Amino acid sequence: MKPRACLFLLAAVAVSRADDEALRDLRAAIDALPAPIAAEQSHGRLGFYGLGAEPARITVDLGSEVVPDEVVLFPARLPTGTATGDGSNGFPPSLSVAVSVEADSSRRVVLARWIEAGTGSGNHLPFLRLPGNGASGRYLTFEIGAFRPREAGRGWFFTLGEIVVLKDGVNIALGRPASATASTENAPRWQVENLTDGFLWCLPFAGRAGSPANGYHSAIDGTQTNLPKWVEVDLGLDLPVDGLQLVPAHPRDFADVGGFGFPPRFRITGFSEEGGEVPFFDTGATPFPNPGAATVSFPGSAVPVRRVRVEALELWQRTGDFIFALGELQVISAGKNVARGVPVSFGDTTTTASWRPEALVDGYSSRHELLDWRTWLDSVSERESLQSRHDQLAAILVDEREERMRRWLVIAGMAVAIVMIAAFVMVAAVRHRSARDHEAWRVRLAGDLHDEIGASLSHLALQSDLARRTVGADDPLAKRLASLSESARETLDHLRDTVWLLDPACGSWSQVDSRLASVSARLLGDLSHEFERKGSPPESPAPPERSREIVLFLKEALTNLRRHAGSANARVFLGWEEDRLILEVADTGRGFDPDSPEAGRGRGIVNLKTRAGNLGGICRIESCPGSGTVIRLETPL
Repeated sequence: MKPRACLFLLAAVAVSRADDEALRDLRAAIDALPAPIAAEQSHGRLGFYGLGAEPARITVDLGSEVVPDEVVLFPARLPTGTATGDGSNGFPPSLSVAVSVEADSSRRVVLARWIEAGTGSGNHLPFLRLPGNGASGRYLTFEIGAFRPREAGRGWFFTLGEIVVLKDGVNIALGRPASATASTENAPRWQVENLTDGFLWCLPFAGRAGSPANGYHSAIDGTQTNLPKWVEVDLGLDLPVDGLQLVPAHPRDFADVGGFGFPPRFRITGFSEEGGEVPFFDTGATPFPNPGAATVSFPGSAVPVRRVRVEALELWQRTGDFIFALGELQVISAGKNVARGVPVSFGDTTTTASWRPEALVDGYSSRHELLDWRTWLDSVSERESLQSRHDQLAAILVDEREERMRRWLVIAGMAVAIVMIAAFVMVAAVRHRSARDHEAWRVRLAGDLHDEIGASLSHLALQSDLARRTVGADDPLAKRLASLSESARETLDHLRDTVWLLDPACGSWSQVDSRLASVSARLLGDLSHEFERKGSPPESPAPPERSREIVLFLKEALTNLRRHAGSANARVFLGWEEDRLILEVADTGRGFDPDSPEAGRGRGIVNLKTRAGNLGGICRIESCPGSGTVIRLETPL
């Protein structure tokens, strides 16, 4: 391989390795960040399904005038990835969000507008973040700018899973009333209240780090009589509560059951240092749907509390017994989880290596580290950005590798072509040299035959004639000498034909034409004869084997004429056509029956037909006793 090609190869390998390292670095960075984990959504509250309408608006009452830091919209998805079976989760292709002081005010201030980057790309978002712009208001209005098509042309629709409005790290939209101008109610799966119920398609706040424990587990009871069971956290001082979050247990060392131990009926109560009670939530007589592994969020209260208690009014039924368990209890105040690491008290408990009361406030669910809203959103957003860069780089690298492969294939193809051309040139040169050597050999052989054997035969014929003159005409030796002289001359004649065929200069059809005329004149010299020619021989080369067969065919025909015809006249016809030769020999002699057994046994006729067959031609013989003979050869050139 040439040095330049080697350098090119080394550079390509170095670039490929650098690209692979960049991909590995991106992959490592992606894997270090949390990914959205699809929730089981056993609660059955997916979100809101709206039919296409003009206008299609959703309004959320935040309760008081605020300046939102950020609005986050979550899609509605089933655990299978879609919400409707229409091949789309229905997230709107475009929308805008505005804020106003009054519900029906026309003086709305637009916070943000959004349009998906490519058709259908909005369906793949884990969530959509819309930053605030400093505008304030009590009512948030979302106007849907475009819709998704339903199956079989059944109109248009859109869906949303959850509306989160962050202010100082707290979701101030949680539990707030919402209304819509376009709606199809199908409670509890699809209803407008689901937009602010805190349930997402994925598990919020789940980080990358694994959990050291499952959480809190009550004592195990055989009946539902020992009620209520309770667990409580002490914040250390009275604090306003912006929100509460119950993270269901989802133990790794038990059958894969989300919502493990989550009570069907429960209440959450806050207690101040002075003993005042603040009710946060109470299921009442209606059982609460098991949330699976999904975090359950509840609005807080501006009334400060020090202790927060969760009471199980009905226990979760396990196989043959009843329990109460939670993975984590979070109390949000001023955007922070103020319950992390605080003392935990309880009515009863089960303590093991994986279940212990303090695990209720260790900052972990049963499986993952728990992050705050902003950290989780930032981490997932960064992961999505890195994944997009990774996919783009991977696609570019695939294209570059394919281009390099095409380039190498072109280079390899050129190299193969060069080698093949070189080999062809070498073979052609060898063949040319071989042909040239062969021609030189033929010239030498023809010269040697003519000079050596031809001279000897001429000398033999001459000496035979001289010897015959020294003996009497009636001497038997005279006849033998005459026969010897004739044989020598016939052999010399055959030798001349052989020498002519060996001569490379005689390789054209014009030379064949001249040779046929010469042979006719020589063999018919003492007979009255004519040589007739029609047409002109082609300019193409005459293959030596075909020239030989044609000349020998004519000699065979003329020899038979001299020996057997008894004719005083002869005619030779030579007809040249575009791709065919017609050779005809005619006499006015005694003739014969070509179909008789005697004629079939003669070597002359057999030889003529054999040579015609070698040429791929046809030999026709026309004759009858007393009427002469015509021998005709038709052969392709």
